[in-house]
Amino acid sequence: MQEIKQDDVTPDSASAKGDLVYGTKPEAVHYENAPTLEGAISSGHLIDENLLRAENEDKVTPYFIFLISIAAVAGFLFGYDTAIIGSALPMVGTDLGHVLSASEQEIITAGCTIGAIFGALILGGLADKIGRKWSMALADFAFTIGAIIIAASYSVPQMIVGRLVLGVGVGGAAVIGPLYITELAPTAVRGRCIGVNAFFIPFGQVIASALGAAFQGRVPDHIGWRTLFALGVIPSIVQLTLMHWLPESPRVLLLRGQTEQARDTLRTIYKGASDEVIDFKLQVTQQYVAATTVMHEFSIMQQLKKYWTHKPYRRAIIAVSAVQAFGQLTGFNTLLYYSGTVFGLLGLKNSAAAGLIPSGGNAMFLFIGMTIVDKVGRRRLLVTAIPGMILGMVWMIISFHFLTKQTGGDLVAGFTYSNALVGSVLGAILLFTVCFGLTYSHIVWYQSEFLALEIRAFGSAIATTSCWLANLVVSVAYLTQLESLGATGTYGLYLGFMIIGYIFVYYCYPETKGLSIDETQSVFLDGYGVKKADAMLKEKRRLAAQLNASV
Repeated sequence: MQEIKQDDVTPDSASAKGDLVYGTKPEAVHYENAPTLEGAISSGHLIDENLLRAENEDKVTPYFIFLISIAAVAGFLFGYDTAIIGSALPMVGTDLGHVLSASEQEIITAGCTIGAIFGALILGGLADKIGRKWSMALADFAFTIGAIIIAASYSVPQMIVGRLVLGVGVGGAAVIGPLYITELAPTAVRGRCIGVNAFFIPFGQVIASALGAAFQGRVPDHIGWRTLFALGVIPSIVQLTLMHWLPESPRVLLLRGQTEQARDTLRTIYKGASDEVIDFKLQVTQQYVAATTVMHEFSIMQQLKKYWTHKPYRRAIIAVSAVQAFGQLTGFNTLLYYSGTVFGLLGLKNSAAAGLIPSGGNAMFLFIGMTIVDKVGRRRLLVTAIPGMILGMVWMIISFHFLTKQTGGDLVAGFTYSNALVGSVLGAILLFTVCFGLTYSHIVWYQSEFLALEIRAFGSAIATTSCWLANLVVSVAYLTQLESLGATGTYGLYLGFMIIGYIFVYYCYPETKGLSIDETQSVFLDGYGVKKADAMLKEKRRLAAQLNASV
């Protein structure tokens, strides 16, 4: 077989059919239609991961559970530190020198989001250079330092600085956590593994809301809010302590030329797979690493130009970035960040406890969504459940319209609203939350699946940055919108974004269920690949059936 030189490998050199992927080793070609494992060996071809699964490659070991759980602590920190503001901010009172104005509350809340934008770009950009593992460690340092600054704050500027630093950790964790898990998880259970990280986000939000509810009225406010922020230090230190036992991504190790370490990592993760299968997995990975090596020979500006001008790259980045943004533009996070304010305006006595409705409902149905995502599919969940979100939002808008009729369309503090209408609002929020938990809450974090290895870290950073930019718009403008547009107008705006997002998902978001992360890059070769992904999945099921029949 003729050797393929590295200089001949370019991001454009993959077959349009996705059958052959060029690599630096003559035996490392990826031939998806080899009839048997033995046939693949004798012909020198590497075949689809269905055969690797037939060799028990995707058995979930105790070590793998430990690995995913520790990596997912980043998701918990993300959730806790974004949600705790909703419970802690109403307790601040005059502890920062004066009663906080609405604009100051918005800036403090948005400080985390602004920091997250920089964290996603910086730590996401470093993920290829220093590795996924140590990028996650840097995020932990930012979590720890930011929480300490906030807990020790005695002025608004100090609080904002603390939130910015904390946000760097949040943004970094949002990129690196799912990216790291995506590259380690077996294809058959990858959705559930990424879902664990996604589940830890609302789980952290539930813990934040529960602690806020427990502190409200029981712990003096001047102690309570500082303690709530300071508690965020604990999980970041735990993850830093256990970082020693986490392996680096095999793909990063191969980028560094550490082939044996990559082999050892694969062998540790895929216990039960034969040495032959481990070697195959290693060679398949090496093929795709070759493309990344070539990209690193370009300057930063050349790489950025390539990300946009190479259509498959551009389509993949647009697909994941748009879904991230639309997930934020639903307005769900306003129910978390301003839960104390909104539920207080509705007249609920323990507004922090009421905050458990969106956070608890989201966590519960995210858990359900992540358990079925590998069977139902990412795209199908979105297409099926987003209409439920739209229905919930319409219900919420109608309820707010009648609720605020007597107050000129505004939510007014101290006004006694109809219990029936308040209950209707809460019911609408619950329906909206259920459908959000099944869909956007976890599916947005499958972004790394869509991105070819050579753009995976940078593309994930761009997608996460789009998430935080949309989040920033929502969080900064929310209280102002309530004052200017009223509750009905504000949530009507979110409804419009949801409808646009649904149209985008229907036409531009392909299915990745059952495809390996190295196969998904071929989906975007011709358009956004909705039909092509379906055809690939049908072909894989046909091949899997033939293999099972031959066993």
